[in-house]
Amino acid sequence: MKTIGEFYKEKILSLPKKLLTKIVLMENPSKVKIEERLFKWELRCEKGVLECDSEEEARYLKIFIESGFSEVYIPKDKNYLKQILPELEDLKKRIDEIIDFYTSGLLNKKIKEKVKNEVYREIIKCNE
Repeated sequence: MKTIGEFYKEKILSLPKKLLTKIVLMENPSKVKIEERLFKWELRCEKGVLECDSEEEARYLKIFIESGFSEVYIPKDKNYLKQILPELEDLKKRIDEIIDFYTSGLLNKKIKEKVKNEVYREIIKCNE
C-alpha cells in the first residue's frame, strides 16, 4: 500500500513548481473542522483558522494537517486537485483504519494518540 508521503511525492512534487502553491499548515492541531463561509471555506481548530478557496482545497489540506505535515504544496489547477483528491482521501481512510485496528487494544487515549502520531511521522518521511 502506498503511503501519504509516496502519494505526495508522486502526484504533487513531480509537478513543476510553477504549477504549485506552498501552504504553511497549523502544527499539531486536534479536531480540525471544515466550515463553509459566505465566499470561502475554512479549516478551523483550537490553534486557528486557515482560509481555503474551495471545499476540495480544504479537504486536501485537512488530510495533510492530520498527517503531521507542517507545510504542503497544493496544485494550482483545481481540476487536477479534484481528480487526485478521491485517491488521497481513500488512502488516508485506509491508513487510519489500519492504525485504529492495531491500536484498538490501547485503553489510554494519550498513548493511543502518541502511537498514531509516531506512525504518521514515519509515513510522511517520503516527502523529506
